[in-house]
Amino acid sequence: MAYRLKLKEPLAKGVRRIAGEQLGNAAARLQADADLETGVHEARKSLKRTRALLRLIRPGLGEASFRKANARLRDIARGLSAARDRDVVRGLLKGLLEAKPALAKAANRLLAVLDEAAPAATNGSATPARHVDEALREIDAVRREIGEITLQPASFETIVAGLTKCHRAGRKALTWALQNTEEEEPLHELRKSAQAYWRQMVLIQQAWPEAFLARAAAAKLVADLLGQDHDIALLEGVLAGPEGQALTAAERRTLVRHCAIRHGELRGEALPKAQILFAEQSDQFGLRIRELWEAAQRAVRSKPQADTGDQTAAARRSS
Repeated sequence: MAYRLKLKEPLAKGVRRIAGEQLGNAAARLQADADLETGVHEARKSLKRTRALLRLIRPGLGEASFRKANARLRDIARGLSAARDRDVVRGLLKGLLEAKPALAKAANRLLAVLDEAAPAATNGSATPARHVDEALREIDAVRREIGEITLQPASFETIVAGLTKCHRAGRKALTWALQNTEEEEPLHELRKSAQAYWRQMVLIQQAWPEAFLARAAAAKLVADLLGQDHDIALLEGVLAGPEGQALTAAERRTLVRHCAIRHGELRGEALPKAQILFAEQSDQFGLRIRELWEAAQRAVRSKPQADTGDQTAAARRSS
């Protein structure tokens, strides 16, 4: 399953192929995985890849069509992740059980409080099976709609415009985050931009695989660091709520102090990397991508084709 555009494939055909594969994979994982949590996790990744593709073709798709499809995919993912925040907090706390005694004790105590509150927190919610059934219906509907999309223009100019737009949004989010390093929303916007950058570099990697996959890896690192920072914010939210009030004042202070330290570490590493990632002016970035893609297309067209005998011999050697 190739999550990448091909140099010799018409753009609209490539978009339909990739979206169909990703949405088909999302549906398959929800239906086939014995472990529902794993299936949901993998399905959500496929939905994110599809949304990154939509952002890439947004200028050629049209704003109304983009917003409709993007909102539906976002809502599907949200419906599948209703309990994710609590699971993330539990994972963080379990990771602290081997920390220094005071921190480990506070983490263990909050875990116990969360376990006690779990039945009340899920009271009245839909069953996992219902969430999955609703998601499958929506995925099928979106897949059929995307299978009929048209692009104007149906050329790489649409990709250049989409990349430039996303890159400009990333630079804006970076400026906002640097000016408000203690606020969650600017960092969340920067994380979304880094995620889009990462997946879009993978999509157009055939222009120059070594360079573009290196950029994808750099963007993924920024997104992962900011994702960990967001998870710490979820823990802070729990500490500020009823479960946090069940701890002693000393236990709360210990966990709050840990959160502050981790925020400083993660943001201190992510923001300088993001400045490098989005250092280039957006218009120059788009122009350079266009030139590289066109150069790669020329190289493919000018590459001599091996004759049948050579192809047969090569196939035998590789078998």
